[in-house]
Amino acid sequence: MSLPEETATTSIVFTDLGISSENLTRVKFKGSISIDLGDSETVDDVDAVRFTDVQFQIVSVNKTSTGNVTITNPIDYGSVAVINFAEMDLQTKLDDGYTECGNFYFIIAVTADDGVIKSVSKDTIPFVRPEEKCKVPESSSSSVAAVPGAPLDTVTINISTKTDKCIDLDNNLPIATTNGDICFTRTAGNAIRLSSGKSLKFATFDNLNDGSDFEARQNDFGKEWLPDNPTTDSFLYTEANLKETYDDFLSVDDMFFVAIAPTYVPNSGSAIGFYSFIVTQFSTPDANGDVNFSLLVYKAK
Repeated sequence: MSLPEETATTSIVFTDLGISSENLTRVKFKGSISIDLGDSETVDDVDAVRFTDVQFQIVSVNKTSTGNVTITNPIDYGSVAVINFAEMDLQTKLDDGYTECGNFYFIIAVTADDGVIKSVSKDTIPFVRPEEKCKVPESSSSSVAAVPGAPLDTVTINISTKTDKCIDLDNNLPIATTNGDICFTRTAGNAIRLSSGKSLKFATFDNLNDGSDFEARQNDFGKEWLPDNPTTDSFLYTEANLKETYDDFLSVDDMFFVAIAPTYVPNSGSAIGFYSFIVTQFSTPDANGDVNFSLLVYKAK
């Protein structure tokens, strides 16, 4: 797509451009675009000026490949005074249109016109498509994805960081001590760190990376799409990705984690020591940064 050339002077103002959130499946963009009505050299008629064209383009830093842009909530650009990316839910899905990994630019080209003076401006937001998206899938000999389908049960546990430090998965209860199975620590900046008092290790599940065809997408579970008959096969993971802590885990959007205990034996037909969980809802932080959230947990029957 050919983008318009910028004009020497412009009434278009870009504000707070950047990334609002990102994970292995998508990058969401933030920022706004407005028209400066106070400069008579760029706007002749403040009553007539409006956005007449807005184009988005994604291109790799070396201009050898592109990605696609998704707008969940389209707007009529000509009828608004400010274009807000968050309200549009402007994002790129990292499996849509891409052919390589690395550094990319999200390019915005905007035109405003009042019938006398035309303004054209462009700006960019840099982002990265992770190298994991380009790796060849590991064989079953090096991945723990092919564990037998031991059945799992579910339980919902409500946690408050103000009073609770961990979860006791034997009794399915939050506890105020730090010797639980899954623990939560509020860190600087009010992020919530995931850890364990019983040596569990954590990773986000691999289901989103096991193929792009329709059949593979059927296991892309989230809080609104859950397995009918959950087993350990329902939640894929790679052993090498497991780690003892996961910083700011509440920022991970609608994605399952797996938690693996030292007692778990893959390929044994037992789910003892295998857990998968997802945050289904959480509150706005209070004045001290504490939050309440609900955790849906899958565990051995």
